[in-house]
Amino acid sequence: MNPAGLLLPELSQFDPLVDGEGSLDPMGLAAISDRLADRLVPGVRSRMLRIQFVSAMAVGAVACEPLLDDAPVDDVSTAAICFEWLVIEAFVRRISISEMPRGVPGSQKARAVIGRQQRLSAGTYLKGPSVFGFNGVYKPFAIDSGIVSKGLEPGVRCAEIVRAWEHERGFPGFIDGVPGSDGGRLRTQIRDQVRAALSQGRCTTKPGSSLFGLLASSLRPDHARAAERRVLRSFVITGEHERRSELVSLLTAVEGQLNEAELLEAVRPNCSAGLGSLVDAVVAYERFATLVDAAFRTLCAVSRSLGTQPLTPKVVESDAIVVRAARDLPGHFRTAAAAMSAIGAEAGLEERLGEFAIKRSPGDLVELLFKHHEWVQQNQQPGGKRPWFEPLRDGYVVRGPYAALEPPELGTWFVHPVRVAALRRFIEDTKV
Repeated sequence: MNPAGLLLPELSQFDPLVDGEGSLDPMGLAAISDRLADRLVPGVRSRMLRIQFVSAMAVGAVACEPLLDDAPVDDVSTAAICFEWLVIEAFVRRISISEMPRGVPGSQKARAVIGRQQRLSAGTYLKGPSVFGFNGVYKPFAIDSGIVSKGLEPGVRCAEIVRAWEHERGFPGFIDGVPGSDGGRLRTQIRDQVRAALSQGRCTTKPGSSLFGLLASSLRPDHARAAERRVLRSFVITGEHERRSELVSLLTAVEGQLNEAELLEAVRPNCSAGLGSLVDAVVAYERFATLVDAAFRTLCAVSRSLGTQPLTPKVVESDAIVVRAARDLPGHFRTAAAAMSAIGAEAGLEERLGEFAIKRSPGDLVELLFKHHEWVQQNQQPGGKRPWFEPLRDGYVVRGPYAALEPPELGTWFVHPVRVAALRRFIEDTKV
C-alpha cells in the first residue's frame, strides 16, 4: 500500500467513466474524513497539485467576463470551459511530453485528441470538465480566496493576482483592457477565440497560432515568477482561516519527503491548542479508518487466492490483520470519538460506524465487514451500487474488478488524503 496523501492527487488527470459499478469507498469511511479535512485545510482539495492554475483561472475570468451571457452552440460548454480548451491545447501543442509538468488536468486526454487531428470540444475533452478540469479542481480554493465567484466571474482579489502576472509576463494593460497595449491585445485575442469556441462548439484557434505559445509560456503551472508567487502565497496564508495559516507556518519548517501522517506527526508538538485538537481528531479517525479498510481489503485478497471457492469467516479468522482489527478497532473507535467530540465533529460517526466499537471475535468481525459493505453499497447515490462480493453457498466470492493481487499492509500512512500534501505543495510552489 502506498501513502495515500502522496499519490491520490494524481487523480486530477483522470477522466473517470460514469456508471453504476463499484465504489472507491467500500466501507463508507471517506465522508467523515473529508469533513475533518475541510476543517484542517479549508479551501484545499487533495487533487490540487499546482496552485498557479488559479492564476490561469483569474486570467480567464477577466478575459471571458464579457461572454457570460453568450449561449454556447452545444448547450453545454461555458466560456470558462472554452478558455480551458484553449489553455490545455496550448500546453499540449507547445510543451513536449517529457517537459509537461505533473498535475495538468486533461492533458493526457487532450494529447490523444490532438494526435487524432481533432480539436477539444465537449465530446472529446473530459466527461466532467466542471469537476475534473483545472477550473473544477481549483474552484474551491479560488472561490475561498476571492479570486473568482461561484460563477467563475472575477472575484474581489482577482485583479491582485492578474496585475502581478501581467507585470512579470510583459502584458501591461491586460487587467484594464487598455487598447493598443500588449495586455489589451492579448485579452482581446483570448476573448475572441473563446467566443469562437462557444459559437463553434470546439476550439478553433489555428494550431500554429502565436496565442498558444503565449498561453503555454505565461500560464505554465510550474513557471510562476517571484511577484506572482508572493501573491499566491498570500492567498494561502491570509484570510479567515487561522488554523490553515498556522499549519502553513509549521509545514514550512518541515524538511524531507514525508507522507501526510508523518507531516502531522512532525508539526504536532508545535501546534496551538486549537490546531492540536484538530490534528488529533484527524489522526485518530484515520488510524481507525485505515484498520477498517485494511481488514476489508484483506478479504478481497484472500478471496482472490481461493479462486471460485467461497470465502467464509473461518478461512480468515486467524489472518494477522483481521485478528489485529478485531482486537484494536473498539479502542481506535473510542479514541476517535473522543477526539472528534472535543472539536464538535463527531456527527455521524456513531450512526455510520458505531458497530465497530463493539468487541467481536475475528470471525464475527468478518461477518460485520460483509454486512457493513453491503449496507454502504445499497446507500450509494443514485440508486445504489453492486457489492464487491457475490454470495456463494455459505460464503462470498470477490468480483473480478475488486480482487486484490496482494494483501494490504499497515504502516505510517493514512487511507484517505487529508489535504496536507496538497497544502505543502502549494507552499513549495510559492517559495520566493
